[in-house]
Amino acid sequence: MKAYTKITSGVAMVALFLVIALSGCNNPATQDEQANAAAADTINKEVTLSPESQSLLYSFPTPFEVTSMLEKAKAGFIFDITNPPANAGKYVTEMSKALNLGIYSADLSYSATYNRTDETNKFLACTNKLADELGIAGVYDQSLLEKIKKYNNNKDSLVGQINRVFSQTNDFLSKNNRNQIAVLIAAGGFAEGMYLAATLGEVAKDNTKIMAVIALQKDNYVKLLTILEAYNSDQNMKPVADAIARLKPIWANYGIESGKKLPIQKTAEISELAESVRLIFVN
Repeated sequence: MKAYTKITSGVAMVALFLVIALSGCNNPATQDEQANAAAADTINKEVTLSPESQSLLYSFPTPFEVTSMLEKAKAGFIFDITNPPANAGKYVTEMSKALNLGIYSADLSYSATYNRTDETNKFLACTNKLADELGIAGVYDQSLLEKIKKYNNNKDSLVGQINRVFSQTNDFLSKNNRNQIAVLIAAGGFAEGMYLAATLGEVAKDNTKIMAVIALQKDNYVKLLTILEAYNSDQNMKPVADAIARLKPIWANYGIESGKKLPIQKTAEISELAESVRLIFVN
């Protein structure tokens, strides 16, 4: 049986450090400013991505790619396998918030794809909260949230609106040089998408189509690894890269490219592996 439970590690924004440092040039630093500067000074600066990695990051597929494929594969909707909305309040570090913004984005995509109104609204609240705390609140403005709620009963319009949120989030992060947040969101979303697919594949009577969905994610997996390689020297990001690297056997060891139905033992192993990575992020 699966345990549906919940990586904390601190990352501070370089912008905060710059504001404090610049203000200190003209005025005596307050105790709060000194404390913030000391904390920020221990954090690695934003990594400059190569043009190739930057392009890969901001063209990385949204979680809708996986959830739409799962719907077409006739996979079911199981609310209990998503990250519980109540968990949103427990993420306190910037890293855990960004990872779980990605995870809740995948859960939001999952519920919206299956036109589950109540669940969609719950995950929308989670993504809105974490985005606000990460300083991306401008993307989730009230008019956009109202539009999303308005289209709750129109699946195509709802999916279109949420996809616009993902696109605007990427644009905002790119323009503000917040690549690390974007990488963490992408990693969380990918991990959750794989976990949902693998879990549904384990319980399906015929998992052939669901395994085909997982097989098709190999290219995206390679892209994500390429992006994460830019952070090899960042010890704060290493646990995330190491966790994502653990998914490699899914495509290397199980022959899912064949598009054939996998025996229950192999699907259980894939599901267990995907869940182990996802648990690192939600705990």
